[in-house]
Amino acid sequence: MRTYYIFLIKKEVYNITKDSPDNLFRLLESIYLLDKKDLNLGFKTFDKICRVVPKKNLNKLIKDELSENLCYTCFKNIHIINDFLNNESSKLTLYNSHIKIKSNSLYPTFFRTIKSIPNLFVCDFINVDYFYLRKVYTR
Repeated sequence: MRTYYIFLIKKEVYNITKDSPDNLFRLLESIYLLDKKDLNLGFKTFDKICRVVPKKNLNKLIKDELSENLCYTCFKNIHIINDFLNNESSKLTLYNSHIKIKSNSLYPTFFRTIKSIPNLFVCDFINVDYFYLRKVYTR
């Protein structure tokens, strides 16, 4: 099971990091691993590089895109795909700061659904995997 954290990166940060996202990943990882006593610093840093996730618009986009899929269910800001034929079990949760996907698939269906949104940066902090979603081939 993989856990992907997806951030909506500000355009000026994207322009600097699009060809070499290593430093962006390290910065986001340092915020992820930050001690609770330093949260104020983390919020300030995060605010400089990421935009707020438009949950209402994203909920609509995901629902409209997947409504015909029998394997898809939704409740508020949580979207689930249980596709037994393709052996995929994925859960997408929308937060104000990021999108979180837990999946047994390397490229969950949700990647295809949201890849049209510009400047989405995907991080798997546990497996040290990161990429801009638009730059990755998704089936």
